[in-house]
Amino acid sequence: MRGSHPALQAVRLALNSSVKEPGKRMKFRVVIQQDEDGVFVAEVPSLPGCISQGATRRAALDNIAEAIAGYLESLKQHGEPIPPPIDEAMVDVAV
Repeated sequence: MRGSHPALQAVRLALNSSVKEPGKRMKFRVVIQQDEDGVFVAEVPSLPGCISQGATRRAALDNIAEAIAGYLESLKQHGEPIPPPIDEAMVDVAV
């Protein structure tokens, strides 16, 4: 999942239009998992409750872009700050 994916570009565009500050860019980590029914569920860990889904991975990314934009707009309307990104690391464990 690199920055060239159209759905990720949509996330960036949505973020830029929600933040309403020219040139300001933000990146949010999106976790995507396929549930037992085959639906792709997308969640933004740094934005509690910001979850969406789609029948395909791309649809889930497109939907979470809209959810992020709405979440950020709500924060702005209520005078709340945008939460900082969550730091993450991969851990290698013997199994």
